[in-house]
Amino acid sequence: MQVKIKKLVENAVVPKYSKPGDAGLDLTATSKTREGKNLVYGTGLSIEIPEGYVGLLFPRSSLTNYDLSLGNHVGVIDSGYRGELL
Repeated sequence: MQVKIKKLVENAVVPKYSKPGDAGLDLTATSKTREGKNLVYGTGLSIEIPEGYVGLLFPRSSLTNYDLSLGNHVGVIDSGYRGELL
């Protein structure tokens, strides 16, 4: 499946597999802002998921080394969403 990726900022990092056999691609944060009690990390990327599919964001097991987590522990990217991945 082809998923189009657009860099919104120069320092954005195109997602890639960390090692062979990985189930998902790694995202890299390029910005961090505070919104109330939350920290919001931007990737500087937008993607075009084909209609009929969904993108899923899950925290990696290595995040247990940090005092961070996704607010609801999963992120859903609808096929029609074209904004920055946050």
